[in-house]
Amino acid sequence: MSRQVAGFSRALARMVRAINSDIASGEKLNLLVRLAPQALAVRGCSLLLLDSQKKRLIHTAVHGLSERYLRKGFIEPERSLSEAVKGEVVTVPDAASDPRVQFRELAKQEHIVSIMGVPVTLRGSIVGSLRVYSRAYREFTASEQQFLSTVADLVGIVLESDHAARAEEPPYNGKTQDIGTTGIGISLLKPTSFAHPSEEEFAKLLDFYQIEWLYEPRSFPLQWEEGRVTEMFTPDFYLPDLDLYLEMTTMKPALTKEKKQKIRRMRELYPDINVMLLARRDYDRLLAKYGYGPLAGAKTHGVGKVLFSNLRIQRKVRQLAKQISQDYEGRHPVLIGVLRGVFCFMADLMRSLTVPADVDFMSISYYEAEKGGAVRVTKEPDINMEGRHVILVEDIVDTGMTLSFVLAYLRKHNPASLAVCTLLDKNVHRLADVRLDYVGFEVPDEFLVGYGLDYAEEYRNLPFIALLQEAKDPNPDEKKNLG
Repeated sequence: MSRQVAGFSRALARMVRAINSDIASGEKLNLLVRLAPQALAVRGCSLLLLDSQKKRLIHTAVHGLSERYLRKGFIEPERSLSEAVKGEVVTVPDAASDPRVQFRELAKQEHIVSIMGVPVTLRGSIVGSLRVYSRAYREFTASEQQFLSTVADLVGIVLESDHAARAEEPPYNGKTQDIGTTGIGISLLKPTSFAHPSEEEFAKLLDFYQIEWLYEPRSFPLQWEEGRVTEMFTPDFYLPDLDLYLEMTTMKPALTKEKKQKIRRMRELYPDINVMLLARRDYDRLLAKYGYGPLAGAKTHGVGKVLFSNLRIQRKVRQLAKQISQDYEGRHPVLIGVLRGVFCFMADLMRSLTVPADVDFMSISYYEAEKGGAVRVTKEPDINMEGRHVILVEDIVDTGMTLSFVLAYLRKHNPASLAVCTLLDKNVHRLADVRLDYVGFEVPDEFLVGYGLDYAEEYRNLPFIALLQEAKDPNPDEKKNLG
């Protein structure tokens, strides 16, 4: 037995023992990508898994590669060693000149000369690639290719174990959760710490709505000097399903000028990149919507300015009902409302329709930061929606995260068509890309109460929609400024 083969055997034995241990899945993967390059005598190793859209490969476990190289940008499966995600072993002796390498210049700066990649499979489907990187010229032998393929099989075992554990989580409404085989590495990418508590709280909110997120996955060069990057910008979050970068700031508005300038510069340099700044005021209001954060227990002086009188609301409801009646003539739609805020709007809308329609309600769980978990349906509609023309009726659409979840749930019931009707559209900080087919009023970024909308369970019974009058802070300058 050669020294190299003996090294392979020792490495595989250590990997198997780790897989059979009780350490976390992420730690097992980190061990595998650390032992593999040691056995192969190469610089580094990376496990790249496909996101849920199969459009990007994401570094899930890494050893021996610099932070700059990892944040170079998303790796596209069709442009980077594409054979590996098609089920083949691929070797690249000269990474600097091989067109199969997506970021050849950055690989050169990282002193990467040769690369080998093998497919990673889960339940018969390719879910990613395992790659090793050498700083010396290598033509990887058949035994080296076989070794890395075996390590990739062990990666698949770890992923399968993690996949099975999540599938065994308690079902809701007697139904098991539908867990796919793509995007499975996202849950293993969660950081152990955040730069600021607000980022951790926001991550919990995204988890609740089952929105995939990556923390600081990419840095964007903003300034150069003599060909060298002198300034970069790293947004806090990337939401793959929404193709959106988010930068958060808990500083006061007067102190966010620098971040706004960076985002403006980023938009100029990268016009195809979607990026949004979530300021302190926006974030506090978002949390307050779920009963958390500094504004959740804010004192109020009752109702402020009336935005829409009852007369104006009723006129708009009749207009919406007329449009829906025309569009659904002869189709007998089903109106579905999500309790509780929608009940006033639903009652008036259904009575104003001139076409036959069925009405039903559903409810979903509320976000509770201390309990964790994901959003779930707590009451399903009683009506069979398969083959029916369904209209989801909403009182207000804000970030779109709740609406996105509900629409995904309704689509699983195979309706003939699915539309959205909302009385109020607050699109200032829309995160999810959702289509609204019928809209009553566009509203400002303010707390609204009345006509079903509440603040701490108050004001739902008001016949009009008004701004909530918040009590002024007697000592606003004493609040701690968080960077």
